[in-house]
Amino acid sequence: MLKKKLRQQRDRHERRKAATHQRLIDAARDLISARGYGQVDILDITEHADVSKATFYKHFDNKETCVRELMQQGFDALVAEIISAPRVRPFDPDWARASFERAFRWAEENRELMLIMVGGAASAELNAFGRQYLATVIERTLINEFPKQTLSIPPHVLAQMVTGMMIQLLGWWLENDTGYTAADLAGFMLDVLQRGVVAETIDPHSPEATP
Repeated sequence: MLKKKLRQQRDRHERRKAATHQRLIDAARDLISARGYGQVDILDITEHADVSKATFYKHFDNKETCVRELMQQGFDALVAEIISAPRVRPFDPDWARASFERAFRWAEENRELMLIMVGGAASAELNAFGRQYLATVIERTLINEFPKQTLSIPPHVLAQMVTGMMIQLLGWWLENDTGYTAADLAGFMLDVLQRGVVAETIDPHSPEATP
């Protein structure tokens, strides 16, 4: 009976601890979304979560570790949503386009959070974490979607190339009024991956060019 009671007390403690941990992450998300990363400090987070600074430091070493976990949760949920989407065949172009569009829409919906990864708002460590996370997901997707020997570039190299394109494109898109939609960007990304960057041209001396 005593062991059962102690176990129940321990379980309640762990649940309270987990709830406080998540409340701090949620507070960071709310504040960063409203103000931007640079305008939020630990005191802001603890006041919004209604806990003490001492409690914060029981869960996180600093603001960056809290925000890193916030980013991880958001990215994990987005990736799970994309991976679970149905497709007709491996690397179905419609699925690929929809996946890119969902990623860009998520970035738009979580602009301030995404700018931590693609902008200059946060530390080099958070920037590097975001880039590496994206590259890892893309590499894993390439390996899963394409049979061996069908890619002309090794997956780990191609993943870095695609990551670089997405990071630059996202930063430019989120920080400027480009006029392009998430669907537009998804189409551009798919076009580059499928056909490259040079539009197909017709030789003026070929039969196709004859009126």
